[in-house]
Amino acid sequence: VRKEQVASHDPGRLRIESEQVRAALSKLPLPEALADEVRSMLQSYPADRTFAVRSSSTMEDLASAAFAGQHDTCLNCSGPDEILEKIKACFLSLWSVRAMAYRQQQHFDHQQAEMAVVVQQMVQCEAAGVGFSIDPVTGDPGQMVVDANFGLGESVVSGEGEVDHFEIDKAACTLRRSYIARKTRRIVCVAGGTKEVQVADDEAMEPSLSDEQIAHLAALLIRVEQYFRFPQDIEWGFAGGRLYLLQSRPVTTIPPRWTRDESAERFPNAITPLTWDFVESGFHRSLNHSFRLMGFPSFDGKWFGMHGHYIYGNQNAVELYLKRPPFSVKSLADLKMLIPRLREQYRWVQELPVLWSRDLDYYLLKVGEFMAEPLDKKDLAGVWAFVLNVNEHGAQYFLPNIAISITHATLYRLLHGLLTMMLGPHDANRLFDGLMAYCETKTGVINRELFELAQQARALPQLEQRFTEIDSRSLVERGALAGFPEFNARFQKFLRDHGHREVDFDAYQPTWIEVPWVVLDNLRLILQTPMDRTPSQKERELKVRMQQSEFELFSKLPPDLHYFFYEILRLARVYTSLDDLEHYQTTRLTLPLRKGLREMGQRLVNRGILEEPMDIFFAQWNQVDDAVRADDDARWRKFGEIVRQQKAAYQSDRVRKPEWVLGECRKDEEAAGDFLTGLAGSPGQAEGEVFVVLSPEDFAKFPKGSVLVARTTNPTWTPLFYSAAAVVTESGGPLSHGAVTAREMKIPAVMSVRDSLTRLKNGQKVKVDGALGRVYLL
Repeated sequence: VRKEQVASHDPGRLRIESEQVRAALSKLPLPEALADEVRSMLQSYPADRTFAVRSSSTMEDLASAAFAGQHDTCLNCSGPDEILEKIKACFLSLWSVRAMAYRQQQHFDHQQAEMAVVVQQMVQCEAAGVGFSIDPVTGDPGQMVVDANFGLGESVVSGEGEVDHFEIDKAACTLRRSYIARKTRRIVCVAGGTKEVQVADDEAMEPSLSDEQIAHLAALLIRVEQYFRFPQDIEWGFAGGRLYLLQSRPVTTIPPRWTRDESAERFPNAITPLTWDFVESGFHRSLNHSFRLMGFPSFDGKWFGMHGHYIYGNQNAVELYLKRPPFSVKSLADLKMLIPRLREQYRWVQELPVLWSRDLDYYLLKVGEFMAEPLDKKDLAGVWAFVLNVNEHGAQYFLPNIAISITHATLYRLLHGLLTMMLGPHDANRLFDGLMAYCETKTGVINRELFELAQQARALPQLEQRFTEIDSRSLVERGALAGFPEFNARFQKFLRDHGHREVDFDAYQPTWIEVPWVVLDNLRLILQTPMDRTPSQKERELKVRMQQSEFELFSKLPPDLHYFFYEILRLARVYTSLDDLEHYQTTRLTLPLRKGLREMGQRLVNRGILEEPMDIFFAQWNQVDDAVRADDDARWRKFGEIVRQQKAAYQSDRVRKPEWVLGECRKDEEAAGDFLTGLAGSPGQAEGEVFVVLSPEDFAKFPKGSVLVARTTNPTWTPLFYSAAAVVTESGGPLSHGAVTAREMKIPAVMSVRDSLTRLKNGQKVKVDGALGRVYLL
């Protein structure tokens, strides 16, 4: 089929093209070898056996398009001549008007369309239909949905008649709700095909499935989803008291449910439009690259989205892709049988750290080139091209990085799940914390260097006094550190090494090297906190605990599982370090990106278009690109007006509290209660006065012994934990930075406490119970 034969978008012309292509193809015989093979296979079945001949296009059941009903299926076929005729009809249906129109609507290339044909034994169904292992309307992963009718499933798939509808609780495999339709017709098998017959009046309002059949069907849906590791859309049928699985395919559309559950920890604050445009493009490229690497179906929707300058996560997608275990076993014996398959299926988990490290050198060298590249001789278009090159380099480097983060979390869930299976939840929590007590991370290295800087300052009484008497910004701006050359030299080296660390995710916000007083605030907190042990001593204690936990684990395992658990432990620790290092290296891009955008912004300030250089962050990518390409005064004046409007909108949104579930007014069940609930992050109890920290600007004000309350925390917040009695965050979970650091510091923490920033006020007395996940209002 030539491209010019199927180029029309006009419905009338498309019908003519379809008829011409089908007429030409219908004259071609099926390959003789194929016909011989079909006849040979049919000889192994009884002569009266009937079959279903079903189309299976390579473009069916994609993440973005199911092609449901676009190609032919022929039921109850018998004999080699009829089956070969129907096979040819299925191939020809690739060029039906409806299939061609659908491909054009979905922007698929006709020349890439290919067809396979499946021949299955026919099942003479008494009842049949379709089933989804998640609710395809709401995306609820805890609800399964079944549509059913008497007879063959064609009456359900076609959607042309009323059918029964069942909603099933996945956890309990019990019926939640049902809608029993007045079923007027059923499709049954007859000689030479199928026939539509009337349903008797006394049967019309009878359920097509019994409670027992619904339970069997629910169990099948769960098994199929577990096997494919992804929600499935199946066709099924009951015949002769047996349940048959006729077809399974991944669910192709997942309706979004926008919440802050997944996003608030990564993106706690409002984000400028240009930062998000850059991030979103690279993130979604990485997402699908990572999903291919991990063997997941591709994802065609949005994982994160910006609404009112705050980032929301598509919680339905998160739960479907990330919240499910990589496999399910009930005993160590089951695990042993599964290991050979796991070894092959997850080989990439062992290979990815090596491949990522191999490519890191090129990424870092290129970042260095960007920092050294002069911009003063470039025109505005050249500077914008520089910015786009920086972004593209980052996007290429970031491609496998989502897989690193997902695998890190998956390994933690896997290890914890195996321990729970062996020991029960209480001992599993204790042993898990011991096994993962210490991992060498870049954040740990930075924290040790900060401690050593603080120790050096403590050894200089005059410098320590200045930390006490003068605020950190004034220390820098007055050049007060110059009088302490050894300390200042070490401090400057620290900034050269780690100055790309962000104080906020948004590239609009400066990094440590641009606001070095933020680092001095961290040092001030360490100086104010008496320590009974050095970081090295704490590190040794954690390593001893980890080794003791390993002895305990391996004493409970049969020898032939020692290597498997050793590898799971090793990989969990490797990915803990790798996930932290990946984030550390990713933020290096912020410096050249800010360099290029500051240069662009300054030139636009000089031309009277912007008020401040960094106001360019309030534009969107396409707005900058269009203005640079046009490069005329009228377009630039319009650009300046848009930026001012968008900056005002950002500043308005920045000071408001975003709703947690987008578009849903949350009922506050605890409004009249005396405690707030969240997720247990770090065990223990502590009382203290609340101090809300919104940004690093609040670090220096934090009173020792207070309860730290924040939207979230990240590694740059670690010094606050030295002074905090407990930690409460609006986001995150047991694997978040705040929880992990709190466990290391042995202070209680409760994560994901909704509305904590509005319910808790500075100076308010609370009691934090990290084991129960509660914050009591005293």
